[in-house]
Amino acid sequence: MTARTTVGIIGVGHLIKHMMPAMAKTGSRFLVSERGRETSTQLAEEFGVEVLSDNQSIVDQSDVVIVAVRPFDAAGICERLTFADGQTVLSLCAGLPSSELAPSVAPAQLVMAMPVVAAQFSESPTLMFPENPLCRTLLESCGPVLALKTEDSFAPAATIACYYGWVQELISQMSDWVSAQGVDPEIARLLTAQMTRAAATTVRERPSTPTSQLVSELATPRSFTLKGLEVLHEADAFTPWKRAADALLRTD
Repeated sequence: MTARTTVGIIGVGHLIKHMMPAMAKTGSRFLVSERGRETSTQLAEEFGVEVLSDNQSIVDQSDVVIVAVRPFDAAGICERLTFADGQTVLSLCAGLPSSELAPSVAPAQLVMAMPVVAAQFSESPTLMFPENPLCRTLLESCGPVLALKTEDSFAPAATIACYYGWVQELISQMSDWVSAQGVDPEIARLLTAQMTRAAATTVRERPSTPTSQLVSELATPRSFTLKGLEVLHEADAFTPWKRAADALLRTD
């Protein structure tokens, strides 16, 4: 951001607390409401954010307004506020389509994004729609930004933010197994986490190689990798992961 951008935040919950360490590095001016006094005070002390008396005061002074409240509260909160033409509203409200929020923030432009708490370490892959330079610069402090071409692809892509949590559970289960074999628990945890990261790095850094080929390069005949995969496939272990993702797209 060449000129200093003022970023207002409506809703200072769990996600914002993990994003602020990264976003503060952009040099932007950040405004929050005193409504969440404990968190607002903490953010003011740690990152120099300014605490204002109410949400409208935040909106009135902001170039970008981040809305990070519970999805079912977002439209109601925003429709009580007055936004201006030329402003950008960045919604971090999971599962809330633009059709439900855009009328409440008009005439401001609505941008949707889906970061995860790894933003604290600048490691959050963040979906965004549509492309927006101000939001991109802000979100890139949290990790790589992936701008989607259509809103229709946002919801299915956003399920991978939940996959992030599922992988943590997998790491927990496997590190517990390793420690149960007599390995120091701290070593088991770090080993499992780093091995997961190593697998992801290989997939990311070899984009022209199909992931199935990456697997086959490891799962060679009589290898331990193949032996384990045969057990997993026999148990149909991967289908439940897809069913879990399907469940997130159902509206019933």
